[in-house]
Amino acid sequence: MRAVLDRSLVDLLGEVRAQVVELLRGTTRTVADLADGLGLSEGAVRRQLQVLERDGLVSAETVRREGPGRPSAHYALTDRAHRLFPDRSAELANELLDFITETYGRQALRAFMRWRQQRQQERYASASNSEHTTTQRAETLAGMLSADGFLSQVVQAPAGTTTLELRQEHCAIADVAAEHPELCAYEAALFKDLLGTRVTRRQTIAGGAQACVCHITDADPHHDDTGVAHGHAR
Repeated sequence: MRAVLDRSLVDLLGEVRAQVVELLRGTTRTVADLADGLGLSEGAVRRQLQVLERDGLVSAETVRREGPGRPSAHYALTDRAHRLFPDRSAELANELLDFITETYGRQALRAFMRWRQQRQQERYASASNSEHTTTQRAETLAGMLSADGFLSQVVQAPAGTTTLELRQEHCAIADVAAEHPELCAYEAALFKDLLGTRVTRRQTIAGGAQACVCHITDADPHHDDTGVAHGHAR
């Protein structure tokens, strides 16, 4: 019997591959199992599985039978595939922050924000290397933010200016930041502390923009007229 599909999953993967993903949800299945569930040939199912494997959504494990017979491949969803399904973690995070505020006051919320900022400062400490220029530190920070799901890049300023632009084209916590914009303010303060220079938040995804943008004013006195720093920053 075919699974009832989420339309967003169909739009993303196509109907047949969405059916495969739904049938693998919470279990493992062989090609024969999937073919039976979908009413397709095993060859057709294998072609769909190849695409899903290529995209990192399913993985296969060879399982040996007890007794005679060839080993069979059992397919399962990857962690990446599980992220395709509805996730209410942002709702829970918002509820926790609301609870802190309503029960202990905004001072407690600010204390939490400072605590989180300190943890992030330790996590991204390599972006504070005083032997690097402001541009190099910003690029290091952008790489670390991207690894954490924030899809960041540093855009060089036009010639004749001393401003860099740190663009985050995805926000991994946008649903929480939309309800608690303090997160955006504390993040900008974090960037200022890490880079050792002036950072100005211009726009945020949580606020409705297409990207989060911070302007970084290069505090390094050793720079040329391209706006790219070459000396030491501290």
